Amino acid sequence: MIVAGRSLSLVAGMMVALAGVPVMAQAPKAPAARPRPSKPQLESAAASLKIILSALQSDKVEAPIKDALFGCMYENNLAKISEATDKVIAANSGKVDRKNPNQMLGVIAGVCGYRPKTAPATR
Repeated sequence: MIVAGRSLSLVAGMMVALAGVPVMAQAPKAPAARPRPSKPQLESAAASLKIILSALQSDKVEAPIKDALFGCMYENNLAKISEATDKVIAANSGKVDRKNPNQMLGVIAGVCGYRPKTAPATR
């Protein structure tokens, strides 16, 4: 049997013990502020987003590609996708035309993890 006075003193003791812990110490820290993107970074991100949205709405783009793009957008921010796309294009200088939406879709889909199925080798 719990005596009312003892249970209240236990609760009061816990409150006193917790009173010294600041509430903010329990909250997670806010992420560090990112520097503002440059105009070329914003333009690249906007172009990537336009390609992704067009592909997701197109009936000419295969479902596995759409799945890769959607998953990529869900798990990553646009800045990360755009930066990775820019790195691939820079590493393949002269091979990718940024004005060609099909080539850009191929690069973005690759950055997002899509790998086309290869046909089995015939003998």
